[in-house]
Amino acid sequence: MSFENEDRELQAALRNFRDSVHAWSEEEMARPRQVRRVSGWVKLMANPLLGWGMAGVLAAAVVTVPVTVHHERQVAAQRLAAVQEQQRQAAEAAARLAQNSVDDEELLWHVDSDIAQAAPDAMEPLASLMGDTTGQ
Repeated sequence: MSFENEDRELQAALRNFRDSVHAWSEEEMARPRQVRRVSGWVKLMANPLLGWGMAGVLAAAVVTVPVTVHHERQVAAQRLAAVQEQQRQAAEAAARLAQNSVDDEELLWHVDSDIAQAAPDAMEPLASLMGDTTGQ
């Protein structure tokens, strides 16, 4: 018998719970509703075309920014290579100029030695013969 008594109590509790849920639901459904205004940003994003447009802009930015950064790095590397090439060419030109100045000094030394000779190299055997005859 105790089971029947507990069973009736449980059924009564469940019936009371169901009745209270139905009463609460009917009360909530009868209550007037207020429409909450949506803020400007949320309202704009609710428009599907605007959402797709924003997604397109985001996709373009995701592609464009890295490509632009990569391009700028390539341009900077090319400029650096050009500057290094110009420095290398300037160093080569300075080395050539230094070599030419040594060559110029050597040339002047040869000219001075040639001027200081009594006779040109081609005439040297004859000059030595003449020098021997005059010395006798």
